[in-house]
Amino acid sequence: MSGYELLVTKTAEELGNIMKVTPSQKAKDMVKKLLGRSVRTKDPMFWPSGMLMLGLSEAICNCKEQPELESRIRKALDAHMSLWRDKYGSRIRFVDDALAGYSMLGLSEGDSSDIYRKGRDIIREYLKVAKTDSLGSIIYNPGRNNTNIFADGIGQATMFMAAEVRDKFVAGENSYGENTQNDLYYYNSSDYLSIVGKIYVQFMNYYKYGRDSKSGLLYHGYQISRDQYDQKGEAICERKGILGWGRTHGWMMLGLSQAAILEQELSRKIEDKKEWSIFDLLPWYVELCETAMDYQREDGGFSWQINAVDGHIDMSATGMIAYSMAKGYEAGLFDKDEKQKERVRDSLLKAKESMLEHVKDGIVMDALSSCDDFAVHYQTYGNYPWGQGAVLAAVSVINRII
Repeated sequence: MSGYELLVTKTAEELGNIMKVTPSQKAKDMVKKLLGRSVRTKDPMFWPSGMLMLGLSEAICNCKEQPELESRIRKALDAHMSLWRDKYGSRIRFVDDALAGYSMLGLSEGDSSDIYRKGRDIIREYLKVAKTDSLGSIIYNPGRNNTNIFADGIGQATMFMAAEVRDKFVAGENSYGENTQNDLYYYNSSDYLSIVGKIYVQFMNYYKYGRDSKSGLLYHGYQISRDQYDQKGEAICERKGILGWGRTHGWMMLGLSQAAILEQELSRKIEDKKEWSIFDLLPWYVELCETAMDYQREDGGFSWQINAVDGHIDMSATGMIAYSMAKGYEAGLFDKDEKQKERVRDSLLKAKESMLEHVKDGIVMDALSSCDDFAVHYQTYGNYPWGQGAVLAAVSVINRII
């Protein structure tokens, strides 16, 4: 079994075991809860599972000539989806579940397609009514009666929303071209502007309130003060979290990569562009790619705090950033600038080499542990599903494009 096949196999195993909790793990969770720290969720679609699904859904695209490996991936994904439906009633609890929804979009074919289509529809409906702050940004965990905006939630929600709109656009065009138009999938330009508008609002607000204007680095999140404005009439905002946290950069790049790809499609097909694009997404996506490459370590990876290049490497941030750049490269987002495209290519090859250096017998090591809250990082490194899935996703895309 090759190193890549072993990486795929271990990722599939992790997804199969993610909802199984041993007595010792339960005891540890109890201690963490007493200490006020976060514990594992009972949501099988929460972002750790979503990241494993992301890795596997990208890997399955590389298995056309490896039916056994493809079958192994499909069985793992189908089993997890069935578990979600049969034991948990296909319930969505958090905006983080949108990451799993993104993976479902690419799996809506074949014998088990129905369960993925239904899952996608459930997540779409959840995001439609997700609570927002006064400026229209999706609130992260509003059940705590807060209005915090996290890069995590924005990145995951926009990643799903942008990819789904693009899928529907393509499906609608195909249906229309064959004179078998299906109203479920076909949208005219004005319909798309309404849907895309919500996506743009998320990025416009985060660019304004979650980005450091001097360095271009991102805060983990922010909160808009209710009914409080400065002398210029701008909402008063409190920036929160560490500036330049690697996974923050990764979350935003995940969403922006898909939104920029969608923007590229829309710009090719919609003739009247006067009103639909008041904030170009591609330049910000490219800026985040350039910033990441500026801070890329000599060993090809990214640190847990990307601007701390001598800090501890983080495979979750490395995988997320590399995956987002690879998806943009695959979609041709860098094709207009050969010098830039070559730089991205070199960066991806360096990142791949670094990621594979941190894989031991198919298991991804050196991923940063979970974050309990803004700026609460315990600096524990090891094998976590978000590192395992992100690295598999990144390596899978890089393998097929370079």
